[in-house]
Amino acid sequence: MSLIGVSMLEMRQMIEQACLPDRCEVSCPDGENLTIRLGQGQSLDDCLTVTGVPVASLNSCRDLVGLVTQLKEQRHGQPQPLKAIA
Repeated sequence: MSLIGVSMLEMRQMIEQACLPDRCEVSCPDGENLTIRLGQGQSLDDCLTVTGVPVASLNSCRDLVGLVTQLKEQRHGQPQPLKAIA
């Protein structure tokens, strides 16, 4: 677990709640990588499915916010923003 003191259930709930009002389901079948399904509204019929998101890469709340932002951008077909190199 990468976020100290945060259980897998709590992490899943944080991601799912951050995606509201859209429906989101997060699972971690292997204990190391997340599978995320993000729908539009309350439906998962035509949803974005992302697999292989390493739990170890989620070390802070900023990482969670960045993940949710990327999910929403992918669902809407928007290009990923370029990351600045310091």
